[in-house]
Amino acid sequence: MFNRSSLFKVLLLLSFTFFAREAVAQSLQPVTTTLQALISILTGPIASMLAILAVISCGFLAWSGRFTWGIAGSVIMGIVLVFGSTQIVAFFQSALGH
Repeated sequence: MFNRSSLFKVLLLLSFTFFAREAVAQSLQPVTTTLQALISILTGPIASMLAILAVISCGFLAWSGRFTWGIAGSVIMGIVLVFGSTQIVAFFQSALGH
């Protein structure tokens, strides 16, 4: 009924199932720590410096007469989304009951 290949696949599947118990018991702490570090990098001093450079570039565009309200809106919206991202996500989580 079983050929050698099917028996090997069944044994392999059973061994994966047996060893998966230890992997399931591990915590997600390394992933959480890495993601938290990434968030603090992207919303910390680096993001502040990039926002300052964006505002400075808006100043140079206005100085040269090439500044439009579309550019201003894009820069303002980008700054709001980057620095307000944690509050935006927290708002939706509380609205959904999480």
